[in-house]
Amino acid sequence: MNVKQLETFLQVVEKGSFAAAAEALHTTQSTVSARVKDLERYFGVALFDRSTHRAHLTAKGRELFAMSRQVVGALEQLRERISDRASLTGTLRLGVVGVVAGTWLPALVRELRFRHAALQLQVEVALSKVLAQKLRGAELDVAIIAGRLDDDELRCELVGQERFAWMASPALGVGRGAMTPADLAACPVIAFSQESFHHAAMKAWFKAGGVRFQPAIICNSMEVIARLVAQGDGVGLLPCDYYGTEVSLGKLEILNATPAMPGVELTLLAFAQRPTAFVSAVTEAVTAVRRGRHAAA
Repeated sequence: MNVKQLETFLQVVEKGSFAAAAEALHTTQSTVSARVKDLERYFGVALFDRSTHRAHLTAKGRELFAMSRQVVGALEQLRERISDRASLTGTLRLGVVGVVAGTWLPALVRELRFRHAALQLQVEVALSKVLAQKLRGAELDVAIIAGRLDDDELRCELVGQERFAWMASPALGVGRGAMTPADLAACPVIAFSQESFHHAAMKAWFKAGGVRFQPAIICNSMEVIARLVAQGDGVGLLPCDYYGTEVSLGKLEILNATPAMPGVELTLLAFAQRPTAFVSAVTEAVTAVRRGRHAAA
């Protein structure tokens, strides 16, 4: 038995099939099958029920899966501690939400490239829910999402907070004095899609003010929402740092909404039982970037 066999076994389980595992590992399906069969010969038990097309684990397979994640994770930690960090190679699949992509993602990429020049980055921008699903499906190594997740399988670490505020075009003429949820409800509200973390935050804000949340427009793109708001189609909840330039140029104005919207927590997600050098690399780079950002502010 060797580590490569355990890693292949984990990929089959996490991807759901031998073919998908082969694609993820950049090898052939026959190689994946051979590695799994070698494991089965080593332990003397069947790890998969091969009576169906899906890779369903046997009872012994489930037991090995739980322990293998711990073993592979421990070996990754050992390699990370002993080896030269600068020699970190491979493809890091990083997922981020839109607000990160539009603010400090470029700085994060630069930091990662500076620390690990041989590392190949594959970045995906999507909603928090989508990123979490892809992480669980082993399609991502690390994700930075909005909000927190209650999932024992995932490590959830706070890495920052973004300030959001209600904004409108000055041409809309609504930015005079304090505005309550009832005042904003009288305007066309342009909201994030229901799958977004921000949709739930907006709904809770209106509910706390005793007003029903009835958006006039729902959109899954923050950039599109901002353009609609800037052209006077309604009010929207947008990140202050992201659209600071538009505010300073008078294309958008921050409304004096009361109570103020709470900040949005940004958290780093990874498998709790499979700490890897990739996760540590991202965590350290994020810490450096966020520290520098606060110092600059």
